[in-house]
Amino acid sequence: MIAIVGLGISIYAVQAVLKMRGEKVSRRTDPVLATSIGRLQYATSHLVFAIAGSAGVLAVGGLFTGLTYRLITGEVGREVGRVLGAAMVHLPAIWVLAAIAIALFGLLLPWVAASGAWGALAAFLVIGLFGELLQLPQWTLDISPFNHIPKLPGGEFTIAPIVWILAIAAVLTIAGLIGFRQRDINRA
Repeated sequence: MIAIVGLGISIYAVQAVLKMRGEKVSRRTDPVLATSIGRLQYATSHLVFAIAGSAGVLAVGGLFTGLTYRLITGEVGREVGRVLGAAMVHLPAIWVLAAIAIALFGLLLPWVAASGAWGALAAFLVIGLFGELLQLPQWTLDISPFNHIPKLPGGEFTIAPIVWILAIAAVLTIAGLIGFRQRDINRA
């Protein structure tokens, strides 16, 4: 259930990044960039909302899921923390989707970025929800970052996949920011 919540919060993260496309289409980008705000500051402001916003929403969702579990079972103790931790472990995978959105926006045309980011989200959603049911090959399942995060609270926590997923998100984000900084802002 927490994995589905993580995928749902990915919608927010992608939308927060792609807000830049909406601002460009409505012609609000040029006046902002004509001020002392640089391109990196502008793009980073959208990333802050995607990263911090998704973390906040995921934390609230994990907290309330843990509290609900506690109320249903009557168990007092560490369950709230375990469920909160299980929710927060999905954050790097959510950030990968935000990073895909910024990379596509910075490196390609904005309309391609929107299509590609939503396409990646849809692919991860299908893989996550129906991949095993459809008996997709393992390499296909491995495309989704959500399939690499530890399955908590019941599974074993390992840090290596989290580090790799964060590294992928960082590389994609940096590539997108560099691309956005260097491309013609008036490009369609």
